[in-house]
Amino acid sequence: MNIYTLPKKGKEIKYYLAGFADGECCFNVSIKKQKTAKFGWVLDPLFQVTQRKEHKELLELFRKILNCGRVIEKPGQKELCLFLVDNRRQLNEKIIPFFNKYKLFTKWDDFKKFEQIVHALEKKEHQDKEKFKKLIKEAFLMNQNGKQRRYKLDDILESINI
Repeated sequence: MNIYTLPKKGKEIKYYLAGFADGECCFNVSIKKQKTAKFGWVLDPLFQVTQRKEHKELLELFRKILNCGRVIEKPGQKELCLFLVDNRRQLNEKIIPFFNKYKLFTKWDDFKKFEQIVHALEKKEHQDKEKFKKLIKEAFLMNQNGKQRRYKLDDILESINI
């Protein structure tokens, strides 16, 4: 890809990036076991776009336009690079407003669940057991209903109730 063939105007490039993200991005909320966490688990939101190394400049464009995140080599896959944002403040102030303005098509439902979870985390709702369980359930509805999750929903919820 030649970066110079992309749209030149600010609004056009933002629509281009939103469309590109619709096909290549992932809104993910990892559920990680952590002994020191209040309920033994943490929710870890992440936005990422993956691209082959030869098109890394497109990921740098995401970083520049969104004014956040970082571009790294994908661990274990040297031919791939990632633009990723895992800072909740940046997710809340940069990523979520961007995709509310430049709407997604195929990933809209996952985005809205992601937005709801990030906002709830910012409001510290995860510190209440019932609200935390609700956020866990919401995270399981994302990305093909948690198809690739390491832990089963029932096992997580049961361990929270202990």
